[in-house]
Amino acid sequence: MKTYTLGLLLAGIMGGISALSFRAEAQVNLKSIGVGVSYWKPSLDYWNKRSMLTTYNNEAGATFSGKAMPTASLEVGLTKRLSVGARAGYWKNSVSGALSIGGINRTETLTLSVIPVSLDLKYSFPIGAKDGGGELLIPYAGVGLSRYFVKNEFVREVASNPGSVNETQAGNSYGAQVFVGAERKLFGKLYAGLDVRYHLGSYNQGVRTETATTSTENVSLNGLEAGLSLKVKFH
Repeated sequence: MKTYTLGLLLAGIMGGISALSFRAEAQVNLKSIGVGVSYWKPSLDYWNKRSMLTTYNNEAGATFSGKAMPTASLEVGLTKRLSVGARAGYWKNSVSGALSIGGINRTETLTLSVIPVSLDLKYSFPIGAKDGGGELLIPYAGVGLSRYFVKNEFVREVASNPGSVNETQAGNSYGAQVFVGAERKLFGKLYAGLDVRYHLGSYNQGVRTETATTSTENVSLNGLEAGLSLKVKFH
């Protein structure tokens, strides 16, 4: 009798575990896909404060400002409120200036592009009313592990003298993002989103001086990003 009861108990426990596992697996699904546009202003402290850009335009200098970038995202639900997602953007900006050194006039242009890719962990907490197709307002917060793919193109044009240069450097580094935002239902499965993020990252830049010596400078990518998006939500 005890053996029979124990067998039933074990069977019940195993059945319960199987049911919970099935329910948990059933909640892993494609939650949304989206596109948007953000304004991101990375620090780029080396370029803006200590590099050769400060000598452009008769020592007036040239600095990188913030820039709008397109974004794309995908989100997979883990539980009702917890999800993981992938997000990528494309940021590109240029600065240029005229220089005169030793009586030789030249124009230099530096174009910097950054592709921030992040793997996000997001917690949503829907509030307010619902309709038949889901929540109307969904605030959220989260953190992300980022990888920044960086490329710069440097062009020097020397007037009536040899010495023109056209160089490209590329590399990547890791960082992090923290973010908050909200999604508001428009109609059907279409939602509008507001996302505010802070990037924490940097990359090492090889720098060659006029004397051809090479050094390494750390360039900060820290900075605030804010943007709007449109998302199609499946769950």
